[in-house]
Amino acid sequence: MLLELLQAVTGVFVVIYDGQHGLKFTLGRAGPIYGPGVHFKAPIIQSFRVEETKHTTLDLEPQVIQLSDDLVYEVDCKVVYRISDLRKAMIEIDDLVTGLQNRVVMAVQKVVQAKDRVSILDTETLCEEIHAELGGVEEQWGVTILQLGFSNISPSPATLEITQLELLAREKLALFEHFRASGVDTEAAVALIAGAVVSLEAEPGSEGLREDGAAEAARVEALDAAIEEIEKERKAAERETSEEAAPEEAEDDEGEEE
Repeated sequence: MLLELLQAVTGVFVVIYDGQHGLKFTLGRAGPIYGPGVHFKAPIIQSFRVEETKHTTLDLEPQVIQLSDDLVYEVDCKVVYRISDLRKAMIEIDDLVTGLQNRVVMAVQKVVQAKDRVSILDTETLCEEIHAELGGVEEQWGVTILQLGFSNISPSPATLEITQLELLAREKLALFEHFRASGVDTEAAVALIAGAVVSLEAEPGSEGLREDGAAEAARVEALDAAIEEIEKERKAAERETSEEAAPEEAEDDEGEEE
């Protein structure tokens, strides 16, 4: 605290702390770079610009990016970097942090936009491609990207609904194929999956009764028989599973009876 006060009052020296480096300017011209310690300067003629050169984390704002297959994902990226060339970091760009944030955002958008719902899951490849996009920035601005990663890559609510509908359609297709393999005809299988099975008994005087009532009754009987058969197979499978899972219990019971 005392050194900082003397530094502000006298203006003849500057204090650089651990994790910092300072670039000395003489009449506006950049000079040597100094590490931690107390360094003297000529007032008015000379000045120092001190920057943090230790590892720094950039926490970027979440981005909403549309993929190549038109799905929309929310992406949250983080970057760890350090200044490797203080002269470039101070001279080549006026605000290193803001400039680096903007360049990382553009690199993330460029790489992610070229992905689809499958390749977006390969985060290791994503990081490698984004790091490659930032190679020119590292050389030009004197920084080194130490680590780049994603804290969140998730579909937007609308995209999540689309993917869930796709999974539901696959499940219904698998269920339909199971019904058909069990002997249920196409119309009955579709009705079962869609939950459209209704009573075919009409009230007296109803005009909605179909003319081929005998054929409908036969179809309903066949459907009931198929459902009953599927239910029997399911119960038999469960029974076999429970018997295999508890052989030791059966042996213990026999020992107690003896």
